[in-house]
Amino acid sequence: MKIEEAREKTMQLVFQMGVNGDFDYENQQIIEEDRDILRSRQAVRVLKAIRENIDEIDRTIEAHLDKWKIDRIGKADLAVLRVAVAEMVYVDEVPEAVAINEAVELSKKYGDSKSPAFVNGVLGRISKERQVSAEADEGKECR
Repeated sequence: MKIEEAREKTMQLVFQMGVNGDFDYENQQIIEEDRDILRSRQAVRVLKAIRENIDEIDRTIEAHLDKWKIDRIGKADLAVLRVAVAEMVYVDEVPEAVAINEAVELSKKYGDSKSPAFVNGVLGRISKERQVSAEADEGKECR
C-alpha cells in the first residue's frame, strides 16, 4: 500500500472514529478491504497518536482556528486536520511540509471548495508556532 493511500485510509478511519466518538481504532469496524491499513507502520503510529493524544490534538487545532470553535469544523476537514497534526507532532518520519501538503490534497477530495485554504491556514499556523518554539528551545540550549 502506497503511503498516500495509507494516509487516506487513515483519514477515513479517523473520520469514522470522530462520528462514533471513540478514538480507539481497535474498537472500530473496519471492512475487510481496508484492513491493510493496520499493516502500515506509519498509519498505526498515527492512529495510536490520535488514540493517546486526541484531546491535545484537538486543543492544538482549536488554538489555531481564526474565530472558530472546533465543533464548527466539518467532520471531513476535522479528520484531515487530526491526521496531519498527529503526523506533525507525533510521527518523526513525516516532514511537516509533507503532512501539510497531503492534508491539503485530502481536503480537496473530501471537503468543500474552501477546505484546502482552511486546512492549509490552520496547519501553517501550527507549523509556524512549532518552528518558533523549536528555535527558542535551541537558543536556550546555546546559552
